[in-house]
Amino acid sequence: MTSLNWGETLWDQWDRIQEHTEHGLEFTKKCQDFVRDRIKLEQDYAKNLRRLKKTYKLKNAEDDSGNFSTVKAYSVFLDQLESIARNHEILAEGLQDKVAERLKAVHKETTNNRKNLCNTASQLQQEYKEWQVSLDRHQQKYEKAAKEAETATQAFARVNEDMNATKAQVEKSRAQMNHRHDLMEKSKGDYIIAVETTNTNQHEYYHQRWPGLINQMQRCEEHRIDEIREVLQEQCSIHQSIIPHIQECIETISENCNNINPAEDSELLMEERSNQPYPPDHQFIEYGTAKPEPATFGAHNNSTRKTKRDKKKKVNKETFDNLPPEKRKKAFKEKIKEIEGKIAIQLKARTGIEEILELYSQKPELGSPGAIEESRQQLDEITRELDKLQEELYKYQCYLAALTDKPPPEKHHIGSHLQADTVSITSSMSHASHVSNSHTTQSGETEEPPLSPEFNTALMTPTAESTTELARDDHYEVPDPTLPPPLEDSPIPPGLEPNGLEQCNVLYDYVAQHDDELNIYAGEVLYVVEDNGTGWVKAQRSEFEVGLVPGNYIELIT
Repeated sequence: MTSLNWGETLWDQWDRIQEHTEHGLEFTKKCQDFVRDRIKLEQDYAKNLRRLKKTYKLKNAEDDSGNFSTVKAYSVFLDQLESIARNHEILAEGLQDKVAERLKAVHKETTNNRKNLCNTASQLQQEYKEWQVSLDRHQQKYEKAAKEAETATQAFARVNEDMNATKAQVEKSRAQMNHRHDLMEKSKGDYIIAVETTNTNQHEYYHQRWPGLINQMQRCEEHRIDEIREVLQEQCSIHQSIIPHIQECIETISENCNNINPAEDSELLMEERSNQPYPPDHQFIEYGTAKPEPATFGAHNNSTRKTKRDKKKKVNKETFDNLPPEKRKKAFKEKIKEIEGKIAIQLKARTGIEEILELYSQKPELGSPGAIEESRQQLDEITRELDKLQEELYKYQCYLAALTDKPPPEKHHIGSHLQADTVSITSSMSHASHVSNSHTTQSGETEEPPLSPEFNTALMTPTAESTTELARDDHYEVPDPTLPPPLEDSPIPPGLEPNGLEQCNVLYDYVAQHDDELNIYAGEVLYVVEDNGTGWVKAQRSEFEVGLVPGNYIELIT
């Protein structure tokens, strides 16, 4: 930094200082735009490098040509382009964080400081002009008073020399002269004070305030220049930091290029030779003789090299080998969830059939042998399906355990115990059927045993599953498997038919949920006692069986 300053050497060149600082701000803005465009250029360069790599990447990676030294070197070259692109992105990020933002702050700070200093300079210049105007005004006032005093003195001299003037006129002229002289002396004093004040302010202006302002402008400008210097050095540092990495990429490319060996590539190609002999010499064939079989030796297309399609690996879709680890884990979990859902459906179906078989075992008269055999076959089929699903579930659980480095889970068997259950149910059903067949009358007719109170209670009391199902679906149309088969049409006994009541057919079975409701069975005929439009109809089966039934479970007989 020089020993001189702007306040001493450029105190009278304010316009030049303003122009110089304005150019400095323009230069800072240009540097800021340059860094911005360079950042964009580095980002585009990295982007274009990646696009170039993707465009010219070898598409026969699974072919034998990937073993040749030239192909290996070329592949390494393309791979290093990714690292070079990443380093250029690092350069762009560094320029953005450490250079562009700093230049923006420097430009904003310098602009604000220069604006404030220019406003202060305008105020000082305005004050200096006001001092000059005040001094000129006092000077003009003194000159005017002096002229008036001189005129009054000359007038008094003329009156005093006039012999015809009275004493009063002489005294009046003398008084005016003295008054003008007093005004002149007063204006003279004000003028002297104005001159001294203006000189003091002017000395302070040119030696302190104005040079100080210019020196502040100098410091502001030098601070901006110092920031530009540091910013340019920071650009060099950022660029220099990525050069070793790029140099390392170039060295890697160079080393692989040095490994290119034509002789090794030729040997690699000759490793796939077929070792077939040359074709034999051709023989003369007499006209009319049989043509010998063509020789297959030495065919030019006898290479044993497999094509890309032949060497393409078969992807095992069962183990999702074509997916990355995280997606494989997700696929295994989804497959396990799907199988567990199928198992739940089969278990629900098995439970229903077991309940029916249990009912048949207790009351064989409710089901025919054909229905019992069909239920047994369905139960066996469900058992086999459950075993199959369980094996598949265990297989995918083992896949997932191996993928997550966990021990395989314990294997469970869901359907195997059904065989013993089925045998016990079947044996009890056979015993009950044997006992039932032994109850015959002497006439040879089979006597139907009466229904036990337990069975009546089971029919009249809704199960938890049926209650839940009915509560969930207002349009339940599938009969509960625990209910007995639909009863035949049961007309009202003679003598108990109500007079004037409409009849209705029962469409579905319904188990009463409350005391004021009526158990109904599909196919029977009831009488409608009252229908108030609420969805529940008061129906009557006999004189002693009256209750509410769902309106959508019956149909009026027209």
